[in-house]
Amino acid sequence: MTRINCSRVVDVLLAVAVVIAVGGLVVLSAGAGAHALQAAGLTSKSGSIGGIATFVANLTDNVKWLVATFIGLALAVVGLLFTMGHTRAHDIAIKAGIGAAIIVGLGGISK
Repeated sequence: MTRINCSRVVDVLLAVAVVIAVGGLVVLSAGAGAHALQAAGLTSKSGSIGGIATFVANLTDNVKWLVATFIGLALAVVGLLFTMGHTRAHDIAIKAGIGAAIIVGLGGISK
């Protein structure tokens, strides 16, 4: 004779109920995103929303400033490591260079 663990059965039933509830909410709110964008004035003829374009431009300018700061700081630190004769300075230089190349390359992806 096998015993049924009531707490596991309750946990499974609760999990199933949560999944069904979330699925129902997803079905009910399926078109809400498109309606919200249309209410904000975004149509196929209007292009982008002006406030969002300004926000993205400001964000891009800030990221460029951060990247320039990162590259300058990395060059200074790697230069000091080479000057002090650190045994892994070349590894750090390569990793910093690859990181800088990735960050600079991301700018072309967003356009």
